[in-house]
Amino acid sequence: MSGVYAVIMAGGRGERFWPLSTDEAPKPFVALLGGSTLIQDTVARLDPMVPLDRIFVSIGESHRNIAREQLPQIPAQNFIIEPIGRDTAACLGYCALHLERVDPEAVMLALPADHFIAEPPSFRRTIEKGFHNLAGATGVVFGITPTRPDTGYGYVQAEKPIIPAGAWPVIRFVEKPDAARAAEYCRAGNFFWNSGMFLWQNRVLLELFEKHMPETGRGLDRLRPLLGRKDAAAERLEIFSGLKRTSIDFGVMEKTSGLRLVPVEFTWDDIGNWASLERALPRDDAGNVSRGAFAGIETNGCITFSDGGQVAAFGVSDLIIVQANGKVLVCPRNRAADLKKFLTTLTTTD
Repeated sequence: MSGVYAVIMAGGRGERFWPLSTDEAPKPFVALLGGSTLIQDTVARLDPMVPLDRIFVSIGESHRNIAREQLPQIPAQNFIIEPIGRDTAACLGYCALHLERVDPEAVMLALPADHFIAEPPSFRRTIEKGFHNLAGATGVVFGITPTRPDTGYGYVQAEKPIIPAGAWPVIRFVEKPDAARAAEYCRAGNFFWNSGMFLWQNRVLLELFEKHMPETGRGLDRLRPLLGRKDAAAERLEIFSGLKRTSIDFGVMEKTSGLRLVPVEFTWDDIGNWASLERALPRDDAGNVSRGAFAGIETNGCITFSDGGQVAAFGVSDLIIVQANGKVLVCPRNRAADLKKFLTTLTTTD
């Protein structure tokens, strides 16, 4: 894996896991599944495949301190501070400029900071397989074999390779489908969930911006000479703020030919809201999933979390009950995806 640099994207806000996650400590920086945080787990599973001095973390200014505290093993200069949040296309373009300064022949492995991935050795084997299939490809997409007709993920259609060990040539990216289409994709056998993990030659990624997002490409050209200059913070913010707010999937990947897909060999989940904990944590005999102290009597199908005292439930079903940061959330399990909308109308007090 010589020449591979990992870029961990740790932007975002703390809405989907309120009240545990907050704007100051969003999902990557909270311990949802165990004693370590999701971003700490992301860095840990790269070892020993990618050395620490080749791991970069992209964050906003407001998360600089918490990132440094949780990842003291990462060199200080490897924290890339985005001037303002502009989604993953601008994020990865900005990171590509930083890698270019370090190594013009760098290979970028782009990873979200907040996914659940079991079996770290299988994760590393999958990434290495992607690296070995990068030669002659525009880039590599890591695809998840669907386990259910999920309408919350984007899909990637790919062509089965002639050589069993080879990567799958990508046919197209597909937006989040309706239930009927998702079921069709699951049956087809050549559709995968888009994991949001990608591998490219860094210079190729910059060329793709010039080709598919020319305005962003011109913005990156203007930013290039400003990196590392303490007197250019205002100018960097002005330019970066003008970059198109879109994902790398919409802006670049969906328009790019010559991509290959490597199916992953590990258990994966993007842990999108409280309800998704049931796919990452064990259940008790009544179907309850809990983190922290929990006592349930005549209670089934609940998801509970406590960062301190005990959560007790009696005679209830299919609820999410969270006690964190001095606040309590109770909602139906099937409404977890609506929490972000709810918070826009909620007035909280400290």
